[in-house]
Amino acid sequence: MKDAHIAQRGFTLLEVLIALALMAVLSILSWRALDVTARSSERLEASADDTMALLRMFGQVESDIRQHAGADVLATPSAQETVALASPPVSHDAVLPPGIVWNSPQLSIVRSTYEGAWQEIVWTLAGDTLMRAAGEPSIGLPLPPALTGEPVLAGVRAFMVRAWLPGQGWAATDADIATAKATGLEISIERRHDGVDELYRKVVLLP
Repeated sequence: MKDAHIAQRGFTLLEVLIALALMAVLSILSWRALDVTARSSERLEASADDTMALLRMFGQVESDIRQHAGADVLATPSAQETVALASPPVSHDAVLPPGIVWNSPQLSIVRSTYEGAWQEIVWTLAGDTLMRAAGEPSIGLPLPPALTGEPVLAGVRAFMVRAWLPGQGWAATDADIATAKATGLEISIERRHDGVDELYRKVVLLP
């Protein structure tokens, strides 16, 4: 009886080396794909955070402006009263309401609080950072000044405000037009972000 002989053939050294090389290449490609995905995710998250910071800033400015004090609260003061105010209202010759003062690069607002009091809010550009300071609420004048500011937005190159005059268009807030009163404000932010100049605008209707 003849014994059956079954030939068994294994991998050669060359085949093993080729297989290892292919696995190494696949590993490198997979790592690079994961790295690109991770970097893209980081960039998207950073962009989303930056967009949210802009939205929060414009939302807060709009809220402050919409709650500004009117002429019934801040009537045109005498010269002596003006000295006593932290941020005196503008005169009746200006286009802005008494509770809002724009003195580039600073926007001062006397606004109401939820407790029925009033407080001074100051938006100002310090270097390349937009700051917001809020004074202590008070029910009488003079209001406590807004001294300590909190950083709101970085990388800001310019902070600008213009007034909308019905029938005349956009104008400087100190326009000497006694018969024209602003019905809206344009808040503009110029930034240098990721090497690109960006300009953002927000139009707020005056109540």
